Amino acid sequence: MQKNTFTGEKISAVLNEHWVKYVFPSVMYALLLLISSLLLFLSVYVVHPYTWLSHLTFISGLVLFLITHHWFFMVLLSECLDRIIITNRRLIRLQYRMILHEDVLEVSFQFMKTVDAQKEGPLQNIFNFGSLVFENNKARVSLVPHPNRVAERIERAMEAR
Repeated sequence: MQKNTFTGEKISAVLNEHWVKYVFPSVMYALLLLISSLLLFLSVYVVHPYTWLSHLTFISGLVLFLITHHWFFMVLLSECLDRIIITNRRLIRLQYRMILHEDVLEVSFQFMKTVDAQKEGPLQNIFNFGSLVFENNKARVSLVPHPNRVAERIERAMEAR
């Protein structure tokens, strides 16, 4: 536990968001790679007698391939920077989307009295992730791994202040 001696704030936990956030980008990446591979295959084997069509499908497949790789790399870097930081006085959720978006949510325990852990649907119950809801939807933090444990930790911090 790190402690800031000036304010008396101690870091209780630093959490990554749940890994399920990587599933959709990975599926999209595989699908786009398949489409670009099919375009490259078509350019070499199927439309070879028509050179202008062969060149057009080759260039479009190559451009799709490069855009897909760059997009996936940017998404992975952005997603792995997301953090949930719990201290004895507040919860901070950091979300970065490279150069496009930056979001910081800070929930002070001084003004909050309740925190609820919610898991909705079979997917969240099977993979044990959910949302933290503060004061009847005043603030909501999603993709929290083991939300019941995290809610208990936050309640202890709220009681200790």
